[in-house]
Amino acid sequence: MSPERVAPKTQLSVPSLYDTSRGWESDLPGDQLTLPHSGAVAIFLQGGKNDGTFTVLDVTSGQSLWKSEVKGPGLMSALSVTVQGKDYLVASASGFQGADVVSKGRQVTTIDIFPARAAGDGVKPAHHLELDGEGAVANGGGGLLVYLDNDVVVTVDPATGATKTYDLRKMKPPASECKLCFASTKAVAVTPRGPLLATNTQPRRHYWVPGAWSGGTLTTKSDHKIFITRVKDSLVAQWSDEGAPNDTWAVLDPATGKVRAKVDCAPYQRVTADDSKGASLSADGRYLVRSHTAFDLDKGTGHCFEETDHDKPVHLTGVTDDGVAFGIGASTAEQADPRVTIDLATGQVQLGDYVVAPFGDYSGYGLFWDDSTDTMVAYPHAK
Repeated sequence: MSPERVAPKTQLSVPSLYDTSRGWESDLPGDQLTLPHSGAVAIFLQGGKNDGTFTVLDVTSGQSLWKSEVKGPGLMSALSVTVQGKDYLVASASGFQGADVVSKGRQVTTIDIFPARAAGDGVKPAHHLELDGEGAVANGGGGLLVYLDNDVVVTVDPATGATKTYDLRKMKPPASECKLCFASTKAVAVTPRGPLLATNTQPRRHYWVPGAWSGGTLTTKSDHKIFITRVKDSLVAQWSDEGAPNDTWAVLDPATGKVRAKVDCAPYQRVTADDSKGASLSADGRYLVRSHTAFDLDKGTGHCFEETDHDKPVHLTGVTDDGVAFGIGASTAEQADPRVTIDLATGQVQLGDYVVAPFGDYSGYGLFWDDSTDTMVAYPHAK
């Protein structure tokens, strides 16, 4: 019988959007990596000192599509990245090559890049890179960011494997941002025009893409400081204008810095990158949620769910292609961390009757994680 027609053994309390009488489950150990444009989900199992294994499953059936074992000079880590509508899996490690009883060897960072859709066992990476030095590989949104030390970063295009190196000591904000900037420079994301850089003062900073755009043009405040953070391959910004009673939250085009959607919210003083837990972009790219804000990028509009004098806050944790958002409301004496659903067409918040929200939703399925059994469960949308 098809997995679609069998009720998964693990039955979770999920939103009514999903049909728990159908679906599949997997108890494969490892970290789950969503592949929203590929109809798949990957599981990466970290091996011993210097190896790991990718297992990629079809999101509609749970059947294995391909596997690959990867090796490196040190402890392996993995991530998924989506660039221009294509998903990639990335495994990386940092350590010494060629070490023996006499030589310390050469310290390198290896990066193996796989296209998300493949077939069979023993799939080989499309690109294998070896960079000199100890590095940390991160998802930069529009590509990979490799931090080789405090002053040097490398961007990697996962489609081609092409790299570009930037010495941050030589990269200062444009004069239009600040005339006397002594703070060091950090790379925080990758855009189609190059790395998004920022001064390291928190929570609001100066942001710019060299030769392309700068964040200070968004605000009328004389210090030009704003807040920008990455959500998938989009950018979310926050700023306050001179004399304005509210803050502005917006989704920016990473290539130009222009506003794609925005909304005015009551001032939010605890702006921090730590609020990004649960930040999500719908698989079709229309809806984006982060912390207490939600955006419809097609309409250019947004909703605020922060705490005000009249309203309790809602922290958003995910969103579907249909504009259904999931979130956690303020605790009450009767219920801790109540679950809610939100119709982003109207902004209406409703108390939910579920416990577990999906960590991914695409190809007509929601992906859920059961902590008690370490099981991944996939339920289709209810018909």
